[in-house]
Amino acid sequence: MGGEKEPQAASTDARIREEGADEAVPAPGAGDALSSFKSKWGAAHPEFGLALTFVPARRRAPQSAFACLAFELEHAAFATRDAEPAAAKLQWWAEELVRAGRGEARHPLSQALAVHPAFASIASVRWYEVVRGALMQRDPEPAADRSALLDVYAELYRPLAAIESDLFGVDAHARSRVAVASRALRETAAIADTLRAGRLPLPLDLLARHRLARGDLVQASPAQAAAIREWLSMLAVELASVPAKRLGVVAAAQRRADRARARRAARAEEPLSAVGESLGRLPLATVWAAWRAGRRSPP
Repeated sequence: MGGEKEPQAASTDARIREEGADEAVPAPGAGDALSSFKSKWGAAHPEFGLALTFVPARRRAPQSAFACLAFELEHAAFATRDAEPAAAKLQWWAEELVRAGRGEARHPLSQALAVHPAFASIASVRWYEVVRGALMQRDPEPAADRSALLDVYAELYRPLAAIESDLFGVDAHARSRVAVASRALRETAAIADTLRAGRLPLPLDLLARHRLARGDLVQASPAQAAAIREWLSMLAVELASVPAKRLGVVAAAQRRADRARARRAARAEEPLSAVGESLGRLPLATVWAAWRAGRRSPP
């Protein structure tokens, strides 16, 4: 809906860069801290804050904690500029989540997750697989084509989605696809930072089709705009092809919001500016998607 107005969020992921079970409840004293993480990431991802309002109340704390954990891991993988601090942070998270499985959680997010009855059954090696996937996002080789580029992101999101599936019953494959396409959208929106970090956010065959070199992506030109539009169109198609009925509330809202952002920016005269600006806005159709996913959720 080209003329619809969208609520403006307080901040975006770029601003951040610079700076379950029916009876599951957060650990004593963790509620205020958990709320601060929800506020932090809800400001960067407005669809997340919206989605939480449609998650059944008794499931909200562990599901919001898991989503915030995913955001924290993403931040370390993609937005922490120096490799050593990023690796240290990711290793700390792996150790903390293993400790949480033994009933020794210290962080508010792991405390909120640890009360989930299935949490202790997550094998330690699976958290280390997530960390390995996050570390693989640091300075990867340029991808030859669309599938190869999305496969790189999937090294992080596939094991993370598998854990989310075990905890909350979502479809792991569908969840991973949404997370991968959403990350590709954000890597494109922050293209200068992405390139500076050693990552190429578009596949090589797309650059070749538009006769662009890596350095051309930060220079506005008709060829650059055409390549960005084509890539955003691919991401919109990828998100549209994921069955919404197989997603939880948070992922359903993410899918709908990022699909709308990619489609709209792909039609814009300046697609790179359009997609960057869109991340802080909430497409209105996201409300409908979150509501429907909430109705499908167990009480």
